[in-house]
Amino acid sequence: MRRIRQPTPGFVVAVLVILLIAVRLQLAERHGQRSAASVEFVTVAKVFDGDTFLCTDGSRVRLLGVDAPEVSHGNQLAERYGEESGNWLRRRIEGRIVQLRIGSEPFDRYGRRLAWVYDDRGKLINRELLREGAARLLPDFGLPAELEPSLRAAEAEARTTRTGIWQKR
Repeated sequence: MRRIRQPTPGFVVAVLVILLIAVRLQLAERHGQRSAASVEFVTVAKVFDGDTFLCTDGSRVRLLGVDAPEVSHGNQLAERYGEESGNWLRRRIEGRIVQLRIGSEPFDRYGRRLAWVYDDRGKLINRELLREGAARLLPDFGLPAELEPSLRAAEAEARTTRTGIWQKR
């Protein structure tokens, strides 16, 4: 009669790792499907700064993948190029209808909706901000694989041409 061997600790760990990877891939696939389906159109009521705006429905939106310099508010002083960044976004979208593609996390800790924003011509505003040197790339929350190369290239272009925030001081 054959004796059944106990699995080694290494084998158990390997099986658990494989199972965790499979579950994570399945969750990522579901997130991708949800995010692709989470598209809507809104009208921009007011631009606050280079990466945040208010919609006519009262919701606030924070652009994903970018970090624009802060404008002054309350006791906080404006960062260099903050006003210019906000003005750039204001000229592009304020009073207009934009398309939101909600990220995998729909809200940030301040209750703002997190989105990739497209203008009425289908241009990705997040990428245009980078290209114009009106913001820095913010990859902290992950960048979609289909957008990452063009986002990085847009920031690199602004750095190379010393545009916006990348100008010499």
